[in-house]
Amino acid sequence: MKKTIRIERVSWQSAQSELRALREAVFINEQHVPPALEWDGLDDNCAHVLAFDEQGRPIGTGRLLADGHIGRMAVLPPWRQQGVGSALLTALIAIARKMRLPSVELDAQTQALGFYQRHGFHAIGEVFMDAGILHQRMQRVLSEAAAAEPETTLDLSAQKLGENRDILYLQTRSDNREVALSLVQQAHRSLHLFTHDLDPALYDTRDFVEAVKQLAIQSPHSKVYILLKDPTTAITRGHRIVELARRISSHVFIHRVAEEDQDRIDSFMVVDEVGILRRAHGARFEGTAEFNNPGEARQLLKSFNDAWERSVPEAELRRLHI
Repeated sequence: MKKTIRIERVSWQSAQSELRALREAVFINEQHVPPALEWDGLDDNCAHVLAFDEQGRPIGTGRLLADGHIGRMAVLPPWRQQGVGSALLTALIAIARKMRLPSVELDAQTQALGFYQRHGFHAIGEVFMDAGILHQRMQRVLSEAAAAEPETTLDLSAQKLGENRDILYLQTRSDNREVALSLVQQAHRSLHLFTHDLDPALYDTRDFVEAVKQLAIQSPHSKVYILLKDPTTAITRGHRIVELARRISSHVFIHRVAEEDQDRIDSFMVVDEVGILRRAHGARFEGTAEFNNPGEARQLLKSFNDAWERSVPEAELRRLHI
């Protein structure tokens, strides 16, 4: 069952005991970081965030230095792979934006590179050793600074579903629209889409709906599954995919997520169990896409299928015979 978490910004002075307990458990006891390295004297001047479970117990933390360096990201073992790290990182980036920092940096443990890449960070410099653990310096330019740079166009001509392992960094509505279309146009078996409201700017275009239709009717076994947090906009505005689902209801299925999943802020699609498009915050366009990452696709599909089991066909959609 999906659990609810809460993220709060705290100070070292107000939450020192909780912050110390989490970091001691993860870094000192689990990863054997020397206490002298962990307690570096910088915490007083950092912005800290804490994640709490439904009972108000601290389960994760992270900090942001005044120079934009993110660090001390720690999540207790029972809560890993459940979105806590993403929520903490998103909160720290939001704080950095409020501070009008041009970029944020972090020293990622090499086993976590994929996680940070999915959140728009790219590697800079060489791998190095810190506290006996391999690390990689990573950076993310924030959108305010990026807006002043020349806009780049994604080259999707070489991206083949199930072949290319490039990580594509998405920044704009156009980026998301082009990649989503390319993924679905190349699909042969399935599309799983988790979205807040079937984002019309991305998914209510003639080309995208046609691609979904061709996928759905390609074979008796091809299916499209869509999970919506709020179907109101899609229904009242006559979203093309809603109409498509009405016409080929044995291939396109639309459900409303359960109440316990309404707190999720991410958005993602999985195509043919290998291609992915993921945004940590569904209301923003920053995200990543890959045309061949079956490992990440499996994780997203598990999350999707768990939510699907809890979901129900939306009543308004049933009245439209979906």
